[in-house]
Order: sequence, then C-alpha cells, then structure tokens
Amino acid sequence: MKESMSIRVRVVLLANFREIVGKREIVEEIDSDSTLGHVLEKLAEKYGRDFQKIVDSKTGVISSEFLVSINGRIARDASIKLNNDDILMLTIPAGGG
Repeated sequence: MKESMSIRVRVVLLANFREIVGKREIVEEIDSDSTLGHVLEKLAEKYGRDFQKIVDSKTGVISSEFLVSINGRIARDASIKLNNDDILMLTIPAGGG
C-alpha cells in the first residue's frame, strides 16, 4: 500500500490575487498526485472571489481572463500534474479590454 506523499508548491500572487490574499506568495501543501486544478480549487475554497473563476467549470481549462504559469511556462490545462517545489504564478494578462 503506497501512501500518498505530500509536496509543496509556491504560489506567487500578482494583481488582484495579491489584494485578495494580502500576500505576494503562499505555500500550499498538497498530495504528490495533485494537479494544477486541485491547487486552484483549494485556493478557491479558501479565498473565493476571482479564484473561483480561474478554471472554466464547463471545460476544465483555465479561463483566458487569467494567466497561470508553472515554473515560468504558461498553463491552460488544469489537469497538469504538479511536482514538489513547483512555482505557480497567478495574475491577469496586461492590457485586457
């Protein structure tokens, strides 16, 4: 029986996400088999508001209204598996409508 290990990911918050949370960065401890979607869901439960809009509930993809990156690479797929020490960044694309 393999126990699920936990890993840590750093979440860097920019724009209104920083205002909502009141910090520039938080560390989330998650199961080692967690996906980007799991972390975003956890943040939505904790903080609500804009965090709930990041993943489009119909398609499961990250809404184009938001910019999410993992270790500097833009992510649109919420089912990407995360690794220990990954750095997620949440922000809003500059210059929107």
